[in-house]
Amino acid sequence: MDKRLQEVLNNNYGNYLYPFYWQRGDHTHLIPEQIQRIYDSGCRAFCVESRPHPEFCGEGWWRDMDIILAEAKKRNMQVWLLDDDKFPTGHAGGAVAKNPDLRQWVLLERHVDVVGPATEISLLCDDETPDNRLIGAFAYKRNADFKETCNYNGVDLTNNIKNGFLHWNVPSGVWRVFFYFKSRRGGRKDYIDMINRESVKLLIDTVYESHYKHYKEYFGTTFMGFFSDEPCFGNQVVGPERFDFGFYQAKIGKHSLSLPYNEEVLERMQKSLGYNPIEHFNLLWYEDDNNGNDQAELRYAYMDAITALYSECFTGQLAKWCKDHGVIYTGHIIEDMNCHLRDGAGHYFRAIRAQDISGIDIVLHQVMPGMERYIHTVTCATGTGDGTFYHYVLAKLASSIAHLTPHMQNRAMCEVFGAYGYGESTPFMKYLLDHLLVRGINHFVPHAFSSKFPDGDCPPHFGAEGQDPSFEGFSALMTYVNKASHLLFGGTHKANVALLYDMEGEWASRFDNAMMMQPIATALSDNQIDFDIVCLDILKELTVKDGKLCSSCGESFDLLVAPYADHMPKVLLDELSRLQTCGLPVWFINEIPENCNFNGEAVKLEELALKIRQKGWFDISLEKAHPSLRFYHTVRENNHIFMFVNEDYQNAINQTVKLPVSGEFVRIDLLNGIYSGESCSNGELQLNLAPLTSEIIIFGSNEGFKKLCLKEVCSFVPSYTLELASCENLEAFEQAGSFDKFFNVNSANFKPEFSGKMRYTFEFELSDLSDRIFMDLGEVGQNAELILNGMNLGIRPAKPYLFEITDAIKQGKNKAVIIVSNTLAQKVKDRFSKFLQLEPSGLLSQIKILRG
Repeated sequence: MDKRLQEVLNNNYGNYLYPFYWQRGDHTHLIPEQIQRIYDSGCRAFCVESRPHPEFCGEGWWRDMDIILAEAKKRNMQVWLLDDDKFPTGHAGGAVAKNPDLRQWVLLERHVDVVGPATEISLLCDDETPDNRLIGAFAYKRNADFKETCNYNGVDLTNNIKNGFLHWNVPSGVWRVFFYFKSRRGGRKDYIDMINRESVKLLIDTVYESHYKHYKEYFGTTFMGFFSDEPCFGNQVVGPERFDFGFYQAKIGKHSLSLPYNEEVLERMQKSLGYNPIEHFNLLWYEDDNNGNDQAELRYAYMDAITALYSECFTGQLAKWCKDHGVIYTGHIIEDMNCHLRDGAGHYFRAIRAQDISGIDIVLHQVMPGMERYIHTVTCATGTGDGTFYHYVLAKLASSIAHLTPHMQNRAMCEVFGAYGYGESTPFMKYLLDHLLVRGINHFVPHAFSSKFPDGDCPPHFGAEGQDPSFEGFSALMTYVNKASHLLFGGTHKANVALLYDMEGEWASRFDNAMMMQPIATALSDNQIDFDIVCLDILKELTVKDGKLCSSCGESFDLLVAPYADHMPKVLLDELSRLQTCGLPVWFINEIPENCNFNGEAVKLEELALKIRQKGWFDISLEKAHPSLRFYHTVRENNHIFMFVNEDYQNAINQTVKLPVSGEFVRIDLLNGIYSGESCSNGELQLNLAPLTSEIIIFGSNEGFKKLCLKEVCSFVPSYTLELASCENLEAFEQAGSFDKFFNVNSANFKPEFSGKMRYTFEFELSDLSDRIFMDLGEVGQNAELILNGMNLGIRPAKPYLFEITDAIKQGKNKAVIIVSNTLAQKVKDRFSKFLQLEPSGLLSQIKILRG
């Protein structure tokens, strides 16, 4: 039997959860109770959220942290710390305001169009100040086109500036004069400079060192590490924005955008390009009239410089400090809607690769069931989300880097549940957890526990000071995800395709003329072809053996797929050429880049999956297409482990799946604690998954497990009494009536504003007690606890609401008590829940009795 399966059966699994715990400085006396609530939920670690605390790194903070660490140690729990006093990470506990010389520098441009011929014209220059320094002034001849392109070669006018005026004899034609400035404008106020080592050290000295000084004895045991939350460049538009490309388009080529800058950026660009790039800085915002090669190389050199500096100065420094002090470093950047290669930190892989655990977040309604192919409403930034990015790419970023970075040891984290609202039910949470697990995420930061209720700061807040009807259901989910993570962790991920990170192509291409990864990831996922995302830095570390791309972590790929870009930097094309020469198939989607320097192969996006399958580069295959089936395949100690999830909102999956392995296996329904010992020949496995459900398959010995095949005996809707307990007092049940059919308790004609628990009591008879017997509650809103003949059979937080009743059932009459809980949304009506469709509450369909 698989070792980890045995550990799960013995309840000896690890902890993969560290939820946020809000600190407000106003509940010191309640800290032990709150930590006990976290412990009772099944989480054995938590991350202290400092943002609401008024005295971060002050007397009140140390008072509360003393209690937190002592209480955690008492329960053998572990503590993480969000590493700043404000969101996002970078304020350095206020240290930047006290050290203004270490604030951010950015590169800005201002330009004016002039007409020649004209002699002795003059242009007013910006006043130079210590915080706004002129770098240079250049003139470029204009083209008469919408894109405002200029001639590649500029005229250096820097020395023509005298006493605040630029003097020039303008040649014939229309010219654009650019002024370039190193400036303090255009960045976040009082935040560290991510590409300046000394500036980042402010964060280390203020936050990291002070906590080590206070709690050195806890480091590496109770105090586990630090969590950076969305550190970023924070580029802003300065000046007129004639083309509104939106917040998520803060990328190279965007007019009026401030760009991270210092002298080291200039030095690195000059070394890379072989010339002083200042003359061509206009290409960072506008396009030239050349063939695009020079623009591609300049933009790549700039982005390469700032992202490498971010990696070295920010993540690298923090990770090294943590390693030197015996703790772990994790967190995540802004990934939303392609920010991971733009405003966030410019390069997802470089930004977090020094971390011990990779990270992303899913918050603010970014992932919604059934919305994977839609632009849909969300509560973040622009108010809309691209379902293809959030469903097909986001989680893959974190799992891919974890798979391919040895020191991460496959550890991939997601901050989850936050700012969805109190209406985020346990079935919805189960959907999000499965969404992440099947994409390779195995560490979770549930968002969040709070000492205040109701708390409008990014709910839901679990427990809600004893008023959360679904807290027991949430706790059951935490047990579920701990067990699932334990079963899926520790192996080697199996995937056929390496998908090239779209970063270098976007940097080097003309504005909006590079393909994102989303359509490729969609085509692969919907056809059950698994992939990992790889960047140039990682490609340089991989080898080609027997035609496969191989990593030191054990993964191998049959094919490298590159999203289309009109230009790619030469260093990337050289690497792709090397891989192809070594025998790896390299495919460009739709077209080959204009500057490609080797014989690449172009494949149409719509033909991609078919061509891959024709080559035999796939892991599983279906009898008939089902684009919403997701799977994850890992191998641990020669045991093949699969997770299958049906993400279809409406349709069940009932068909045979062909796997690359045969023999004995255990089919696992962790949510209901059901284990079935089975076997398959020729790799043919029968899948039966209801909408939004999952299961795990572990190949290897199935000794000790019997095959379970459930068959319906009968179905019924009993006559029952209904009692209700409102969230204000979840123990005080009051009679609501007797009924002979199930209905939505929150219906318009019954109790539309009810949040709490619903207790159903009824009797039923069963005469034949042979075999194992199960009760399926059918449709439930939202979680259900079953007590049969006085025996508590547990709680089910999501479908299938299936209970084994073998040990509790008796011949003749049986008394059943079912307690159903809904969410707090009907009571609180928070603003985040307005973006959710609130599901019906209570028992909603026939109850079934099944044998197995």
